[in-house]
Parts: sequence; structure tokens; C-alpha cells
Amino acid sequence: MNDARRNDFIALIRDASSPIAPAKPPELGPALEALVYPGASPGKGRPIGGIRAVLFDIYGTLFTSAAGDIGSRDGYQRGTELPEGVIIPQGVNFPQGGLDTLAREFVPGCTGEELAEYFREEVRRCHARLRPRIPYPEIKVEEIWAALFRGALARYGGTSGDPEEFALRYELAVNPVFPKPGIPELFEKLTGRGMVLGLVSNAQFFTPLLFEAFFNRSPEALGFDPGLLIYSFEMGEAKPSPVLFKKAADRLNSRGIAPDRVLFVGNDMLKDIYGAASMGFKTALFAGDGRSLRLREGNPLTEKLLPGGIIRFLSDIPAMIGC
Repeated sequence: MNDARRNDFIALIRDASSPIAPAKPPELGPALEALVYPGASPGKGRPIGGIRAVLFDIYGTLFTSAAGDIGSRDGYQRGTELPEGVIIPQGVNFPQGGLDTLAREFVPGCTGEELAEYFREEVRRCHARLRPRIPYPEIKVEEIWAALFRGALARYGGTSGDPEEFALRYELAVNPVFPKPGIPELFEKLTGRGMVLGLVSNAQFFTPLLFEAFFNRSPEALGFDPGLLIYSFEMGEAKPSPVLFKKAADRLNSRGIAPDRVLFVGNDMLKDIYGAASMGFKTALFAGDGRSLRLREGNPLTEKLLPGGIIRFLSDIPAMIGC
């Protein structure tokens, strides 16, 4: 991606973004509530010691997501206050009309719902083809839309479009995101105490651009280790696949950091906590947003699993790990 195209995509993200208020989290139940840090009574919410590296999920953890995760549609509430350090040009508004507007512009004769149904069906078809050899397959969304422009557009009478731009605009229409408060300060505090930072996330090509759009800095410039930026679209597998977590573990091991010295922070008991714990990482469940919190109750992989700790505010991480 050249610089001009990168800047165009960053501008698209900024122009489509406005604050999103987190939803009220559900009741956690006694077993999980006892793990919330800081605890309301002695013995609750114990610190997690010995940490040398912190790995983060992106959607639903570092960024409030209207859908709670990447690539699915849901409603959302707009907040009123911008977190400190967030860059949003004056006067921008989230584009109204959503998918119908997008469909009219790119695919004449196609409705927004037809567009969404096409995407869902193509993802299901790709997953069904890949699952016999990849338990948790990941697709590249721009390839889904490229197929639309090659084939289905002829049926609707449209013209050739840009699959990457369309993929980004589709995601912004169905799943706007906005950063949690205090993100740059959190990273600065952790790196200032010698913590190695990484990202292990289900993501698409536009996901890393969120950091530049909102903070005017790349993940690397915010303190993340370039070798620990692990995205599902590059791996061809999605969390909770062990492939992503093993790549992180191998790279941390090469730096002399064992799995039990690593904290993984995420909002999903299956994709994040189960996947990270299976690799031997310590875990913290982010439970500060009811929209993104995924407890996965009834899932056999998580029914007996507990995170190492639970936080409702990302700003509690430094105290939780004693830095």
C-alpha cells in the first residue's frame, strides 16, 4: 500500500468515526466477580505478577466496536466525549444510510441488505471450503469484494470498483469503532516500565490503520514490537487458532520471555482467554463493555475456564501487573 492510498484510507476512517459509548456489562456471577481487579473486598481481584510482556486483542478491547468484534452488524450508541489523544477532524459525522448508500454508489440495483447477504454467504462458503484443513479459517475481505466486482456487478449493471476501498467502507458502515479512553497513555506507561507490547487479533488489512487514524501514530510508533503484530488476515487463521498464539509465543521465547511471563488482554472467553491460556499465557478478561464481552457460556472449551483476572478499565492493567 503506497503512502497516498494509506492516507486516503486513514481519512476515510476519520471521516466515518464518532464516539461510541460502551454498553453496560452484564452481571458476571460470583466466580468471575471474585476476579475483578481492583477487588471490592480483601482476597478479590488479586494482582498478576511476573509479567514482562502484554499482548492485546484489538476489536472490543482497545477499540469500542459497534458490533463487538470485526465484521458483523449491530446497533451502537454514540458517546459525547472524545478520549484524550484521539484525533478527529472538526465537523465529521458518521455517514447516514449505511449499506444502502454504499450499495447505491457501487452496485446499482442492489440493496444494502442484498449486499450484506452476499458477504455473509461468501464468507460461509469460504469457511466451509477451508475448514476441513483449517479449523478456524480467516478470509481476506478485499478478495470477497473483488469476486463481487468481477461477477455479481455485471448482473446489477455496475462498473468495476476498488475492492480494498469498498471493504473498508463496508466495515465502517456496519461496524464503526472508536478507541477506549487513555490508550496512548496506557502504552506509554507500560513501555516506560520495560514491558514488551504486542497485538494478536482477528483483523483485516485496514485494522492497523485504526491506530494512525485515531492517534496519528502506527502501532510501532506507539510502542508495539514490530515482530509481535500478529493479525489473522496475514496468517490465514483466526483466533482461537493456536497458530496465532504460537507465533507470539515463539517470538517472545526468542527474546527470552517465557509464556508464563506474558499477559494476554481480550474481551472474549473463547477467542482470547481460551486461546491464550492454551499457549500458557496469563490472561485478563476485559469486561468493561457489554457490547463486546463474550463469556461463551455453555461452550465446552470455556465452561471450566477462568481468566487470571478481570478488568473493567484498561487503565487498571499497570496496577494489576505491578508496574
